[in-house]
Amino acid sequence: MKLHPHQVYHIYNRGNNRKRLFYTQDNYQFFLAKIRKYISPHCDFLAYCLMPNHFHFLIHANEKTILPNNYVEVDSKVRQNNTSIQMSRFSHGIQMLLSSYAKAINKRNKRTGSLFTQNTHAKMTSSGAHKMDYTLWCFIYIHNNPVISGLVDSPEKWIYSSYQEYLGQSTDPLCNLKLGKKLLSLEINELIKFNDIEIPDQIIDRIF
Repeated sequence: MKLHPHQVYHIYNRGNNRKRLFYTQDNYQFFLAKIRKYISPHCDFLAYCLMPNHFHFLIHANEKTILPNNYVEVDSKVRQNNTSIQMSRFSHGIQMLLSSYAKAINKRNKRTGSLFTQNTHAKMTSSGAHKMDYTLWCFIYIHNNPVISGLVDSPEKWIYSSYQEYLGQSTDPLCNLKLGKKLLSLEINELIKFNDIEIPDQIIDRIF
C-alpha cells in the first residue's frame, strides 16, 4: 500500500465472503481500540464507519504515514535500524490491526480461516483540481452507509462512526476534527443534512 503525504485516502476492507466482522458491541469497541493502537499514530483520521461486515476509513496521510516500519526514533532523531526495505508504518499498522483482531475473534468464536478479504484497498480521494476531489463525497458516503444499509434512519444514530464526533457528542474523538473541518469546510448544519443527499453513481465509482 503506497500512500503519499498530504493526500486523503479512502481505506476499506470487508469480511471474507462478506461474512460478519462484528458480532457484539464489545467487538466494535475492541476494534476501535486496535485502531487507536496501530493506525491513528501514523495518520490523521478524518472519518470512519464500522459496519457489521466491513469498515471504512478516511485518512489524511502525513509524514509519519510513509515512514518505513524499520525506522526507530532515538534521542528525538529518526534513524533506520537496518538497510532492508520494509512496508510503511501505516501498512504495517493495517496488517497488525487486522491480524490481531482476527486472531481474537477466531479464538472467541472458535472459528478458523481468514476473517478479512486478502487486500485492504486504498483509494486517493483528494486532488489539486477541485472537480476531481471526491473527499467530501466520500465523507458523506461513509457516514450515510448505515442509513443506506437500513441499519438506522439517520447517520447520527449509528454509534460506530465518526459522525457523532463531528456533532460534538464524543469526549474522546478518534478523528482530527480540526483538520477535517478545515479540509472539508464542515459546519454542523451541513452535517445534519447529509442523510438527505443522494450520491450519484459515478461519484461512488470514483471513491471506490
